[in-house]
Amino acid sequence: MNRGSLIAIRLLVAVVAAALGAIVASSSKKISHLGLCLLISFAAGALLGVTFLHLIPEAFEISGALGGVISVASGYFLFFLLTKYVFHVCPACSATHTEVNFRAITISMIVALSVHSVMDGLAIYSGALSGTATGIAVLLAVAFHKFPEGMALSLVASNSGMSRSTAFMISFAVEAITTIAGGAAGMALKFSEHSNWVGLILGHVGGGFIYLVIHALLGEAVKHHPRYTILAAVFGAASIWTVQLFFGSSHL
Repeated sequence: MNRGSLIAIRLLVAVVAAALGAIVASSSKKISHLGLCLLISFAAGALLGVTFLHLIPEAFEISGALGGVISVASGYFLFFLLTKYVFHVCPACSATHTEVNFRAITISMIVALSVHSVMDGLAIYSGALSGTATGIAVLLAVAFHKFPEGMALSLVASNSGMSRSTAFMISFAVEAITTIAGGAAGMALKFSEHSNWVGLILGHVGGGFIYLVIHALLGEAVKHHPRYTILAAVFGAASIWTVQLFFGSSHL
């Protein structure tokens, strides 16, 4: 299988994960708050694992110390600015604390999520260039997060007054278009696996993931179910470490 086909399949897996989350939300009368928190925390642990085991080390290796620091900082502050001035880039994280005014936040959530999902697509593309272990670890971390993300966006859209079918379609369309667009942008640029830009993208994505993890884990651990959310995060990180053990640093 050529690399382009492999990336396309991985993008599809991420979109399907989000669609499954949206289906669960659309077909359920009530979503358990604890259940959603556990899913978010598991995904946050996986994002943290892939960031420190793969994204940041490879960013520094490919782009050097200065490039690595700048790229990680740029990803972190992009998500910080989006959260501060638009809406939180992790709709699942914010949805666990949102009780009212769903209609007012739906559009802002979609805008912020679009940027987040483009970065997910770029992460899948860049991970595929970096080797088997990194590629699979990135895919798992993104897919783990896409499931509660699809649930959250569908829930918020539904609570804003939309029908369940409309809420599902909006969630699916936003996730599919933006995630695939991120991967397609990477493929269109045709970077080589040793390109300095690949390292910068990996670092930038890693910085964004760090921001998501800090908000998701600290928000849930401090305010809700600290014991369960931390345990779920540990299992999420362990899943990425397991990929590292099985695949090591082999390249495609």
